[in-house]
Amino acid sequence: MGKKYQPLYKKVDKSLLGGKLTIQKYLEKDFQAGKILKPRSSREIDIIWDNKKYRARFSHGITRGNHYFQLVYNSNVDLLMKLRKTFIQSYVILKSQKELFDEKEIDKQFRGKLAGGQQEVLIAEPIDSKTVRFKTFIRIKNDWNKLFQRLADENVFGWLFDKDKEHLIARSTRWYKVKDFNKHKNANCVIYYLANTKQKLLYIGKAENLGKRVQPGKKHQNMPEDWDMFRYDIVKDEYSNILERLEDHTIRAFASVLQNNQGYPSLNSTYKIVNSNWKKL
Repeated sequence: MGKKYQPLYKKVDKSLLGGKLTIQKYLEKDFQAGKILKPRSSREIDIIWDNKKYRARFSHGITRGNHYFQLVYNSNVDLLMKLRKTFIQSYVILKSQKELFDEKEIDKQFRGKLAGGQQEVLIAEPIDSKTVRFKTFIRIKNDWNKLFQRLADENVFGWLFDKDKEHLIARSTRWYKVKDFNKHKNANCVIYYLANTKQKLLYIGKAENLGKRVQPGKKHQNMPEDWDMFRYDIVKDEYSNILERLEDHTIRAFASVLQNNQGYPSLNSTYKIVNSNWKKL
């Protein structure tokens, strides 16, 4: 049998539900599991929960001279949903705290925390250098849980509570040449655009991971293999469940202006946008 490592008992908070779990100092060696992680580096791991594997990263970071280790899974939509539905009471309370309390009127030590009787707890147990097991330790159940879980499935809370999130898109890139693709292949949850500047062709698609969906130098759907430019929009994690709808809407919007092969009513590519009151992301 392999070596037994100490587990971490983690109180459910905004960071955990948002996709990052910071390892306590005294457990850092356990989570490295004999394979030392170099400063500012990371490695892929599997998080196992209820016999299902979720891809994540174990990373080392430095902020203002302070070293820390984290499990990072903020791009794994399935794991985020699993956490939020399992600890649905914490998710709803923490989301509503963010909405109901003005940060200027509440002391920092109380932000994002739950009362003792409301506190839920997750166990994170390192198995080896590439595997961590999640277990539910304290889960609070009430008559509203099933309703809240269904609302979480439909991403209702993201719309209700996050008034400061005005956009679906976290960031939009500029156009890059195809030779730079490898620098961007790890982008997650994106609407991407491929351009063939010689033949004046545009392809729009969606991807949970850009590099797994698109490969330079290869034909992509109806786009010939010599496409030479690309860009992408990063969709915020909480809106990943509507990624396909965002793709469809974006294609229709461009098709209404550019020529297309579906007979969709359009203008032509000589038009330009004259709006001045809009934000670049």
